[in-house]
Amino acid sequence: MATIVSRRYSVAYRPRVIVSKRLESTQDIRTVVALIGELDAAALNALFDTFDDAIAQDDSDVVVDLAEVEFIGAAWIGTLVRTRACLQAQDRELTLRSPSRVVNRLLELCGLSYLIEPIGRAQPA
Repeated sequence: MATIVSRRYSVAYRPRVIVSKRLESTQDIRTVVALIGELDAAALNALFDTFDDAIAQDDSDVVVDLAEVEFIGAAWIGTLVRTRACLQAQDRELTLRSPSRVVNRLLELCGLSYLIEPIGRAQPA
């Protein structure tokens, strides 16, 4: 499994989010975007750029791994919904993987818990 760190995201001081993309097994080709840290409005540009890269990379589905997210702002939820709509227009899917407790709660409040990947679907890292 190859891992590619997004070239668009660089910060001179402690980053709020670290983004990586990787393709899963050849039987299940999906681009995985792993988000880590505090996802507030200041980090939105990194998300836009990373999703643009993930969508342009190929025609695979996109999985957003949220296991290590400590905080997520409401603006990020809107971005996830817009990205999902963009992917659906191309007959592709956006799935959310392993949301942390705080992210899971926000997804439930927003009525988006249906986007969470079923347990057991994820490939081992």
